[in-house]
Amino acid sequence: MRVFIVGSLPNHVPGLDQPILSDHAPLFEAGRKLGWALAADGHRAVIGSSSRRTIDPYIFEGYSEFCRSHPDSQCHIEVQFPVDQANAGYEPEFSDAPDNLHIIKVENYADASSRHHWIVSHFAALRTADLLVVLGGGVSTRILGSYAASNHIPTLAIREYGGTSVEVFPLAQHTYHEAVPRLGKIPTRESAQRMVAFATKLAARGSGSVHSYFLSYSWGDCATADHVEVLLRRLGRAIFRDEEKVKIGHRLPDQLEASIQEADTFVALWSRNYHTSTWCPSELQFALESQKSGRPSRVALIELDEMETPLQAATLLRLKGNSREFLDLGIRRLVEQE
Repeated sequence: MRVFIVGSLPNHVPGLDQPILSDHAPLFEAGRKLGWALAADGHRAVIGSSSRRTIDPYIFEGYSEFCRSHPDSQCHIEVQFPVDQANAGYEPEFSDAPDNLHIIKVENYADASSRHHWIVSHFAALRTADLLVVLGGGVSTRILGSYAASNHIPTLAIREYGGTSVEVFPLAQHTYHEAVPRLGKIPTRESAQRMVAFATKLAARGSGSVHSYFLSYSWGDCATADHVEVLLRRLGRAIFRDEEKVKIGHRLPDQLEASIQEADTFVALWSRNYHTSTWCPSELQFALESQKSGRPSRVALIELDEMETPLQAATLLRLKGNSREFLDLGIRRLVEQE
């Protein structure tokens, strides 16, 4: 497994000589222990900077410790960093590596005159990673973590050491099917091994397909449907929805029926508009009939107003959506129960 690890002092700003304080010791020790555990399991870590204000050199030290204590092992660590013609000779310094630790250096072209050249290199590294791990961190960590979590890339956000990883955590949390282990204020090899085991399962699940939703709604509730779609896409879900305002004939179009059956979850935005619609009740009825054959696997109602729900909705998952707050909470619950 190729594990790309990004992190630094909380709220780190590259180029500023931020002091390294005693409070930062648990963060950096977590890096060492994670490096040791990744090496022990035969994974390849992908790092970049050799700055002591980033997590990278501490990951390297963990790999080195493992290799020195296990001279018969062969470990690999990958260093990806930005270069252009102006700084073609630049590369991070990782010295004193044991002979059985192989360092693979990858240069990513990025304009050094831009203050975002490290982010460009990070995105290049992310493309081939099986998993992204973020801990601590500043703007770069937030950007990369948010992008990965929103684009179906397995992302483990370790929030116990502060920084912008705390902001990434809720974006990736819906992919965690169990509680995230803790490394603790005094990280140990055992706690790091538990974290790596969790990360391995997370990466394995991430290789599967994306959960998909069909949105059924009245055109009178189109703005709400737009908001629901945005919420689901932010959580990395695929969306089907009918964009045709006017339908011809007396039955659902074949393409619409196929989309309903292709989705994992059918969501009806139930309201007075939905109830009085010519087509929406038919979509709901078709979804319920199709569910008996296994697709969609779930049918849910989000209640936008006080309109009484149909009798067949008694056994369905029903969520309140009559306010923006309830709607946001409902979507989060819907995803968590996939």
